[in-house]
Amino acid sequence: MTEIFENIPQDFMFGASTAGGQVEGNHNSDWEDFEKRNSISLAADSKANNKDYGNGSLPPKTYELLKDELSDPLNYISGSAAGWRQGHYIEDLDLAQDMGLTAIRFSPERSWLQPSSSPILDEEAIVHYRKFIDECIKRGIEPIPTLFHFTNPLWIQNKGGWENKDIRESYNRYTKSLLQSLDREFRHVLTINEPEVYTFMGWIAGEWPQERKIALIKAMHVRKNLIEAHKKMYSTIKEYDDTILISASVNLQDIEPSSSRKSDKIGTSLSEKMSNTLFLPKIKDEIDFIALNHYLHNVQRGVIPIKYIDTGEPKSDIGWNLNPDSLYRVLLSLRKYKKPIIITEHGVADKKDTNRSQVLINAISSINRAIGEGIDVRGYLHWSLIDNFEWDKGKAMRFGLIEVDYKTQKRTPRKSATTYADIIRKTRYK
Repeated sequence: MTEIFENIPQDFMFGASTAGGQVEGNHNSDWEDFEKRNSISLAADSKANNKDYGNGSLPPKTYELLKDELSDPLNYISGSAAGWRQGHYIEDLDLAQDMGLTAIRFSPERSWLQPSSSPILDEEAIVHYRKFIDECIKRGIEPIPTLFHFTNPLWIQNKGGWENKDIRESYNRYTKSLLQSLDREFRHVLTINEPEVYTFMGWIAGEWPQERKIALIKAMHVRKNLIEAHKKMYSTIKEYDDTILISASVNLQDIEPSSSRKSDKIGTSLSEKMSNTLFLPKIKDEIDFIALNHYLHNVQRGVIPIKYIDTGEPKSDIGWNLNPDSLYRVLLSLRKYKKPIIITEHGVADKKDTNRSQVLINAISSINRAIGEGIDVRGYLHWSLIDNFEWDKGKAMRFGLIEVDYKTQKRTPRKSATTYADIIRKTRYK
C-alpha cells in the first residue's frame, strides 16, 4: 500500500465497532423473541433468493456462495453469537491492540442489565461490562458505549416498546443508573443507534420488531419518542459528567439522481428526506459531534422515493453498492452543521475478504480528502471488529476484520486487518 494520507492528524481515532446483541447474542429480548418466531420463514425466503437486502435480491455469484447458510434456520438464531458473553472479547481486544486500534464501540445489553422492570441493575452484568471496559483501557483502547442499539428487554417490548411515550423516561432513568453503576470515565457516549433505520425496518418495511408494515402514524410516534429520548439522555449524561462528548449514530445514505430529469431530482430529494433528514436536523442542538454511519450509495429513478436502480457497480455480499466516493460526498454534505464528525460505522459484508481492503483504503482516502477541504473528521470506526449476528440477515453476512468460526469460536484475522494496521501505522508515524 503506497497511499499517503497527509491530512489525517497523528491523534486521529482509528477503531472498530460492535453491538451487544450481535456479538453476545440476544437474551430475553425482543430480538430473541423475533428470532424464534421468524427463523424458519427467513430461511424459506432465502431459498428462493427473493428477499430484498436493500438493493434487491443477491447477485447470483453471491447467492451461490451463501445459499447454504442463508437457507438454514439456525443462521437466524443469534445463540451466543461471537461469544463475548463467554469472555472471547479478550482475544478480540488483543487482536485490536495488535492492529493499533485506539477505540472500540460497544453496547451494554439492557436485557442482561435490567431483565425486569426493577430499577436495580443486575450486578453480574455490571461486573461483566466493567471488566470489558477495564480490559480496553489496559490496552490503550477507548471504550465508546452505545446505550440503545436495536434491542429491548421483553418487559419493555410488552409495554409497547418505542410506541409507548413512557419509554423516553425509561431510557433516561436507565442511562443515569447505568453510568453510576459502571463507575467508569468515558470520553464519548452514544445514546441511540440509527434511529431512522430502526424506525423504517420496524414500522415501514415491517421486517424487524415490531413487524409493522407501512404503519406511518405509529412510525411518526416512534420517531418522536426516539428524538425526545435522545434529548433527555443527553441532558442526563451532561449532568453526570459535562466533559463527555455525546451523539446519536445516524445512518446517512449517498443518493444520486439517475439523470438530469426533473422527476429523478425530485425523487432524489424525497429519498434523502426519508433517509437522511428524519433525525439529525431534530437533534443537532443536542449533540457534541456527528456520529456518522454510512454504507449505502443509491441511484434514484423517478419521483417515487426509495426507487433505486442497479448501477452496475461492484456489490458487497449483502448486495449493497461499493462506491469509492460515497463517504466523501456524505462528509461534505455535513459541513452545514459545523460539528466535528466521527464515523462510527462503515464497512462491507465480504466473506471472502475480496473487497474489504480496498473499501478501507477508499474510506481513509475520502476522509483525508474531506479534511483537506475543511471538514473536521476526528475518527473512523470500522464495522465490524469481528464477524457478528447481522440481525434479520443472520450470521452469513461477514463484516468482520476478524473471522469468527461460530462453532469453535476460533478467531482468524483477515488480510484486511493487516491492511487496516498498515493504514494506521503509516498515518501515525508519517
